[in-house]
Amino acid sequence: MYNKGMNIFEKLLPINLYHSYIVEGDGDTTAKELLSFLKSRGDVANDSSDILFQSYESFTMDDSSEIKSWHNQLGATGEKRICIITTKFINREAEQTLLKIIEEPTLNTHFFIVVPDSSVLLPTIISRTHIIKIEKEDDKNIEKEAIAFILSKPKERIDKVALIIKNNKDEENSGQLRYYATSFVNELEKNIYQKFKKDRSNKDVIFILEELQKSRDYLSTPGASVKMILEHLAIVI
Repeated sequence: MYNKGMNIFEKLLPINLYHSYIVEGDGDTTAKELLSFLKSRGDVANDSSDILFQSYESFTMDDSSEIKSWHNQLGATGEKRICIITTKFINREAEQTLLKIIEEPTLNTHFFIVVPDSSVLLPTIISRTHIIKIEKEDDKNIEKEAIAFILSKPKERIDKVALIIKNNKDEENSGQLRYYATSFVNELEKNIYQKFKKDRSNKDVIFILEELQKSRDYLSTPGASVKMILEHLAIVI
């Protein structure tokens, strides 16, 4: 446990920063605490123009192009340059641009991608970054909802999907909805996999796991209907 008043990053970040980090945390709150810590430790000055702090609901190709442009610029002071991006969802095209930035780091430039769940990112990005996990209360809530979903009847699952969409104001392209749906699918998969481990020859369970994997891939595709994806899972589980 951390002492009251202690910044959570005091024990998580080394003095010599790695080029790129993924931080699993609660969006803007975590990102602001991260920036506050880097300033207080002296990594960057309070009024430095070498800081880029951007918050997005959903991170798009246009956003990634702006980040790339900033990355290619020379720093104003010659000291550390810090880029903090916080978002709930990143589409695949934007991720490819971020991947190129991460694969070609510039001296003294450090990237922090703050997301609720690193599973929304490409494995190639995850493999090239350091991951910092900060426990969130929402994780436990989604796990409980996923277990209840599995134990429910198909009609009840369909009703649950409708409620999920309604709770996100029927905005199928919102980053919040896609983040929630991805986390929900992850929890479904985690719990169903426990059943698979007990009976690895069960073809029905194997099929469900395959459908869950496909659904997670579809959720990262711009324009894909979250409602249709979740309704499909409500039927096949």
